[in-house]
Amino acid sequence: MKIVSFTMVNNESEIIESFIRYNYNFIDEMVIIDNGCTDHTIKIIENLVNEGYNIKIFDESLEAYDQFRLDNKYLTKIIDELKPDLIIPLDADEFLASDENPRIILETLNLDRIYYVTWRWYVLTNQDDKKEAFIPNRLQYCLTKSAWNYSDKKPVTKAIIPANYYRELGLKLSMGHHTVFGNDKVKITHLDNLQFAHYRAIGEQQLVYKTCCYTMRDIATMENNFETAQRTNQMSSIEQGQDLWETVVESSYGGYPHNIEKKPLNLDFCQKDKLEMKYTALSNESIENRILYTGREMAIRAYNSERLKKEKPFLKPIILWLDGIKGEECIFPNPSNELTMLTEMFNVRGLITLENRIKFLKANYRIIVMPDFVKFLPHEFIVIPNENYETIKENLINAGLYREKIISLREYKKELGIFKLIYCWILFIPSMIKRINQYFQRNGLKNTLTKIKLRMER
Repeated sequence: MKIVSFTMVNNESEIIESFIRYNYNFIDEMVIIDNGCTDHTIKIIENLVNEGYNIKIFDESLEAYDQFRLDNKYLTKIIDELKPDLIIPLDADEFLASDENPRIILETLNLDRIYYVTWRWYVLTNQDDKKEAFIPNRLQYCLTKSAWNYSDKKPVTKAIIPANYYRELGLKLSMGHHTVFGNDKVKITHLDNLQFAHYRAIGEQQLVYKTCCYTMRDIATMENNFETAQRTNQMSSIEQGQDLWETVVESSYGGYPHNIEKKPLNLDFCQKDKLEMKYTALSNESIENRILYTGREMAIRAYNSERLKKEKPFLKPIILWLDGIKGEECIFPNPSNELTMLTEMFNVRGLITLENRIKFLKANYRIIVMPDFVKFLPHEFIVIPNENYETIKENLINAGLYREKIISLREYKKELGIFKLIYCWILFIPSMIKRINQYFQRNGLKNTLTKIKLRMER
């Protein structure tokens, strides 16, 4: 039996290594969907891939948080391309748990029905070993009964999906992976010998940064849900100066009564050497950096909205390599005349550099990014209009960018074709006139002529 899991992540660096090292004991292949991570989550996953873990990473950083749409998109993709027998949707804070080997239980399941399992909800206590990096060893106390819905008092369920059965019945997975719907003939079996261990909160720092970052992102979206309300309530508690430990403990309970028992996750079936944590340094990012990077992400999303209004129709955006910097006391961008002309000719969403000191500045009214933030700029290609193309391309690949996305200016023109090139040339002159006029309005005729003269002398 081939078992595949899939997980959408957004800044889960403090738990992702534990999640993969544990769940991989029972899963053949993992699919990770990057929904805009700005921390070291993806770096940790890539390190685990280099260790030999069978994990596929897909980038959905340009998409707003929409778990329902992305989950169902990737369910279809997984069924089509990976041909699994069984699919297990997992959040990054969920660990497949059982008193016996979960793999043995999964292997015995009939593939003619959907399976529902319950949550084993772990909470924070004063008995937790805060120095323990492996989360199931750090948190060992859970609610005495499975998590339940307040609306109908029924247990909260999570779905396990036989792939062919799911497709044949034309089913959809609900928000949060709790149920399936779409066909009244679907057969459902509730499993009592499997649970998802759920670690909603794992420490004070995690509560602060997740609350701050989640509420920032929620402001920028069009939807609210129950989790949005919970995070907003937590933000209020933090802002009012309530005791942080009490706040984080209360958050870990998710509103449930404080009836708990000690029930450590059974690790007897895991390869012990595979549970050794190697990347804790990458997970220990400061709250300040986490909030800073999320703020930059949101700022770039706002920039994208403004830049889109100014772009030419019928032409996909690209990113150009920034070909010049200057300065001694202060380093700033110094694009060539050719780059300036190319920026006006094509739909250039932004510029890329490997010079850390000028990231997020602007040149030719385009934002400059390092490779780690390229994923937040929509682009068809990264174009290098430079005679050192091969060297620059290899440097960008070594910085983590995809080889197939990086092309030369000559290759890009070939991709456009003759008709789109003519279209770009036709719009180039009015675009340059408009830019010169803007400079004239801001700086006057004399300064404008001086600027043009200096440009022509370069």
